[in-house]
Amino acid sequence: MPCTAERPEPHALEDIVALGRAGDRLAMKLLIERYQSRMGKFVLSQTRDPNTAEDICQAVFVKMVIGLPRLRDTGRFESWLFQIARNVCRDHLRAALGWRRYFVSYSPAHESVAEPEVPAAENKLDHGVAQLSPEDRALLQLHLEQKKSYQELAQLSNTSVSAIKSRLYRARRELRGLLLAGDSE
Repeated sequence: MPCTAERPEPHALEDIVALGRAGDRLAMKLLIERYQSRMGKFVLSQTRDPNTAEDICQAVFVKMVIGLPRLRDTGRFESWLFQIARNVCRDHLRAALGWRRYFVSYSPAHESVAEPEVPAAENKLDHGVAQLSPEDRALLQLHLEQKKSYQELAQLSNTSVSAIKSRLYRARRELRGLLLAGDSE
């Protein structure tokens, strides 16, 4: 369906997704605009680098545009989109670790890394979250900031609701331990 200026703008997400699946460029643009801010926050929480986050967001939206015609259930668009983002972030982090091995050779001097600065009180939570595994960071961010339910998280992770509850419990417990350990220093 071509992009036309006379067509009224759809407001329901499923309508926009359906138009995007049919190839409507305006609908795809609306989807990107609707999710740009949330996607940026999510990707930044995973990468901790604004420049990298911007590149990854672009890659996510390119994959969205290419894959949208193959999306079967328009009601699952949001979880599908954030699954793409999780995969792109994970692939980027794996690649970054892999390339680092080629460019930084090991030396005994690497063992004596300086102690990190103690974060300011307002950054303590961010510092604690940054120390969690990428999977736990993503899970907490999706649940707390994106307000994803246990069921939605289970769909995104291809796992059960009880497994999500256990993972969230362990991630919170680990974060609490990191925050308490930071207070005692």
